[in-house]
Amino acid sequence: MSAPERPADVITVAGRNLVDELIGQKSFSEMVELLMTGGEPTPGHTAMIDALLVTFADHGVTPSSMVARLTLLGAPEAMQAAVAAGLCGAGSVFLGTLENSNEILAAALAGRESVGSIPQAADSVVAEAKAEQRQVIGIGHPEHKYEDPRVPRLLEIADEHGVRGPHTELLLALPAALQRAGGPLLPVNAAGLAGALIADMGYGPSFARGIAVIARAAGLVGQLLDEERNPTARLLWDRERTSPVAGAAHEAVASLEDRRQ
Repeated sequence: MSAPERPADVITVAGRNLVDELIGQKSFSEMVELLMTGGEPTPGHTAMIDALLVTFADHGVTPSSMVARLTLLGAPEAMQAAVAAGLCGAGSVFLGTLENSNEILAAALAGRESVGSIPQAADSVVAEAKAEQRQVIGIGHPEHKYEDPRVPRLLEIADEHGVRGPHTELLLALPAALQRAGGPLLPVNAAGLAGALIADMGYGPSFARGIAVIARAAGLVGQLLDEERNPTARLLWDRERTSPVAGAAHEAVASLEDRRQ
């Protein structure tokens, strides 16, 4: 008696056969788009997503990379914990601009069909920011005072692949709108542009945050491998632990504990 025929072992991801349709057939950026949208990757979108993942993978010394390195110092056996700690720093100041820009620009253009309304929409975005006493989203940078060098390149890629649309045009109109409102001339930043381009591709704020998280996770792994090769976390810890400020803080804590006893 022959043995029963064994069913084929098939692994399915996003409705595709992992072995026959994905491995060796799709790039990582295509896979990211497939997983995040559930649809067949669009060449122009994939190229833009790829560019954004490269752009935001690593920014050197940032709060997220510092906390990741320090976490690895305390738990060298748990790289995943160090990456997770670093990703917790992806908030409104660092990386969150992708999400916030996407949301604010989309809301500003909701119901507007005429390209001619872009300047008025830009004035509204600036007025709203002033009313809420916050910075205008997507413009200004602490280091790049006159131009964010990433912006022209991302715009070039967006034009090449037909991704640039009204959300990007609105973002590019914000510096002039801020000046009209009596503010300084500030450059468009890459994070704001990324949020606009993602909106132009038809994706929302959660997609924008997802791109930021995926990109930075890769960058943090690189930071941690560098930490293993060239340790800096202990030097950082020792420096802060022995600094006059840290000493004063320790004395204040000790004094407080004495008063409690």
